[in-house]
Amino acid sequence: MDIHKLQRYDPQAVHAPTHALDDRPGPPRDQDVLLIGAGNSGETVTLRCQALGYRDGRLLPAIGINNDRLAPRAVTVCQDNGTPVSLALTDRLVLDGENPRDQLTAYPLLEERYGIVLRGIPVFETYPRAGAGGHGHPVIAALDIDLHITEVLALLRRAIRGLRDLPPDVPGQSAVQRLIARYQQRQDAAPEKHIVVIGGACGAMGNATHHLLPYLIRTVLAEHGITRYQLWGVVLGPQAFTGLTPFVRHNYRAVLEALEHMSRAGQQRTYLNDLTIRMQRPPYDRVFLLDDPTLPGEYAGVTEAELDHFLDRAAVSLSLLLRGTVWQTIASHIANDDGVPREDGRLRYLNTIQGVLIGADRAHLTEVLTRRVARTLLDQFCRRFAA
Repeated sequence: MDIHKLQRYDPQAVHAPTHALDDRPGPPRDQDVLLIGAGNSGETVTLRCQALGYRDGRLLPAIGINNDRLAPRAVTVCQDNGTPVSLALTDRLVLDGENPRDQLTAYPLLEERYGIVLRGIPVFETYPRAGAGGHGHPVIAALDIDLHITEVLALLRRAIRGLRDLPPDVPGQSAVQRLIARYQQRQDAAPEKHIVVIGGACGAMGNATHHLLPYLIRTVLAEHGITRYQLWGVVLGPQAFTGLTPFVRHNYRAVLEALEHMSRAGQQRTYLNDLTIRMQRPPYDRVFLLDDPTLPGEYAGVTEAELDHFLDRAAVSLSLLLRGTVWQTIASHIANDDGVPREDGRLRYLNTIQGVLIGADRAHLTEVLTRRVARTLLDQFCRRFAA
């Protein structure tokens, strides 16, 4: 990468006088949605999606899981009164520690599982750079998850506990009145929850997370008695990550084939804490593949600016999916067969999320979609629907 073009931090934005999110009353917490960002790109999209939800008047709960200490930079949003608020992904688990490869001999289960797949990966890729990512090798991130399974489950339990519907306490309400309110809420139909796992498929942490986290999430949801839910997987790449590592396309294909295999066979896996998962169901209820086929642009690999724009647009697409009845509108279309015969009998549906809400919040979309091509496309849609 050209060091003269790196723009990871904006000094003016870092030192801008902003108020922390916890210091001011914000929008109400959405108890029906949970965002889980995995890896650097997944955490970045998660935080930006949370910022978009904040501007819409709701706080989307979000957590992050990574084996890289570097957290996504904070996002500044403005409240209705113009007061800037700094949003940061504070609830994140970093799978950090001593060289994970040296710990295999202490765990026969892991030594049998990883002894073969780690062959060919240089030791320098796992040591001494623990806490600085998986360096494009998903097996390193998977090993980190296995070694920290207790902390991973604790993170998921803490986050999913917030999805349980407990009515807010009203000032002056007695203990009996609170019990009556909770009883009445249990009588009503529980709203469907949406748990969204966001991660790139071309690196290490996001890739490993798409392999392992869905069944851990389903296990914790069952522990909390949550049965009405949709578990979504948002898979980023591969064009948007071209040139970042030599393994971009290999890793992406591995994720797709793994999801396909698990959708047919489920998962059987044992962890160090004696947790054994045996599920004959798909990892996700719905998978969204988000990418930009126009990348890379001028150079052989994507630039940091191009990647940043892609992550912005991915956050917009996801926030629109979670807004109002957008997903119900899309689902009503994909529920009907398009009449095209296919050998495997499966329905495929390609859509651009930005085109679904042409008449809604155009100023907001224009602000986020900063690339000229995206703005031109939006204008064309507006003229078409206006006619």
